[in-house]
Amino acid sequence: MTVDEGSSSLVPGSALPVLDARNRAPLSVAARRRGIVVHACRVLLVGLLLLMLYRPVRRDTDATQPPPMDAVARLVPMASSVESEADSVGAWSVTSADGSIVGRVARTMPQAANVRGYRGPTEAILVLDGESKIASVRVLESLDTSEHVQAVRDDAAFFEQFQGWQLGNPQSATRVDAVSGATLTSLALAGGVLARLGADRGSLVFPEPLTKDEVDAMAARSFPDVETRVPRVDGDSTSVFDSTTSPIGEIDRTGSSSDDIVGYQGPTELLFATSSDGTVVRVEIRRSFDNEPYVDYVRTDRYFWRAFMGKSIDTLAQFDPVAEGVEGVSGATMTSQAVADTVVAAAKNILSKRQLALQPNPSWIATLVESVHFSAAELATVSLLGGLAAFVRLRWHRSRRARIAWLLVTIGVLGVWAGNLISLSLLAGWASGGIAWQIAPGLAILVVVSLLWPAATKSNVYCSHLCPHGAIQQLVRPTRDSRRYINLGGRLQGALKILPPTMLALAYIGVLYRPEMDLASWEPFHAYLYPIAGLATIVIAVFSLAVSAAVPMAYCRFGCPTGSLLDHMRRSAASGRFGWGDGIAIALLLVAIAVGR
Repeated sequence: MTVDEGSSSLVPGSALPVLDARNRAPLSVAARRRGIVVHACRVLLVGLLLLMLYRPVRRDTDATQPPPMDAVARLVPMASSVESEADSVGAWSVTSADGSIVGRVARTMPQAANVRGYRGPTEAILVLDGESKIASVRVLESLDTSEHVQAVRDDAAFFEQFQGWQLGNPQSATRVDAVSGATLTSLALAGGVLARLGADRGSLVFPEPLTKDEVDAMAARSFPDVETRVPRVDGDSTSVFDSTTSPIGEIDRTGSSSDDIVGYQGPTELLFATSSDGTVVRVEIRRSFDNEPYVDYVRTDRYFWRAFMGKSIDTLAQFDPVAEGVEGVSGATMTSQAVADTVVAAAKNILSKRQLALQPNPSWIATLVESVHFSAAELATVSLLGGLAAFVRLRWHRSRRARIAWLLVTIGVLGVWAGNLISLSLLAGWASGGIAWQIAPGLAILVVVSLLWPAATKSNVYCSHLCPHGAIQQLVRPTRDSRRYINLGGRLQGALKILPPTMLALAYIGVLYRPEMDLASWEPFHAYLYPIAGLATIVIAVFSLAVSAAVPMAYCRFGCPTGSLLDHMRRSAASGRFGWGDGIAIALLLVAIAVGR
């Protein structure tokens, strides 16, 4: 039987009664129930405080606004201006001083808004080649901490991984190697790029979807010998049935396939009718930006359209109008050539959609599992949590050697290797932007366990067993008879114990008024992300460990606001009473409501 340090109640499982913290008298059943209710309200209050920090990212306008010129110029040296209108895939053309096009750029927002990193999403700017393949990628804007973002910016090898990925084809992406020390930020950027690759913006030039009337009319003209039925029209294509509801063909509009193919004055959109075996039976002009009478010349030239009739979609996808001798319509050469190129582009698009439709749809479980990034470090974190359950269950923590071994493993796995430490910066970031459980599942599970465990078991398991910084303090902790032991005295200790909750309250108010506030420099935990650690957090880490070598567990007791939060969540014999910490929490909630969060 062990006693939970800092509490007069016994660890669950003891046969002895739970005692009142003031007079050591056994608590009544009513008092114990009241304690559970009061503490549940306390935990709920903390949850509300975190919820008040939540700010969904709203970047809808970025879908129609090009990236800033200064960011474009850094990636495209010859850039002089960026066109204001995006093309069919949501990219903007970049022109030089003489007006020639020198590249195309795209941004990952708003598709990347839900891909969260350490504190939130990271937006990237993409440079595309003529085939909409990525030529280069750079960070445009990020809500993550400055150290993480700068580490990603400085890693050229990380950005080289994206070269060749194609917009509109998320399957082209391969495994991504994260930036050491900035795993969450770099994976959030990569996830945003992947989300942008799969984005289907549709046609910006021809946004009008198919209508029931025009599809019925097109089906009647395409299949004159059959009584056609079109039950419903959905999107850019729809199936056509006969009177017995057997499929006989399909009607498609070219949509975004037309946007970039310009004739005399603009692009032309077509309607495709194909039979059930994939043979083209009719092609018509739906709408054109070219002017009359040139469009009508093409529309009524039967010889021109005969070149495409009777061919399969597969054949047209490989069709070369010039090599096949397709001649332009007299008097409308540029318009007819653009239409011929549109036929080929549309065939490729239709073929791609049909091939994708033939692929089996993965189950939601498979999709969910595939979306979770379980790296070796994340797996090690989850394994360590499982090992802790066995460590405590088998009472190995009573053995000094086993305890030291566990502390060393914790330092090595969670500290040096994974860098998975709970901090104010992490909690504030995830509270405001959402938990990054897909790219950091191990850390997410660690956070959930560390927050909920104290409320349920009366034990602050993270501070006592899982925090690498606390583990080092336990290893260097002096005994009372040690020459380096310093006794601060009761009054000084009482005064110093006010510091952690005070820092916690100030941090919360700071984040309320300045959501971008970087709390990483308030604590020593970022020092374990040594590849990117800032000077301030390194100084705090070294100083706090040096003090802890003389004053037992000095930082944990007198300097850790994160530990103060976890201790506030811990259930104890005094949980049934309203304390000053609860009063501060209520005051903070009122402040949050007042500032409109």
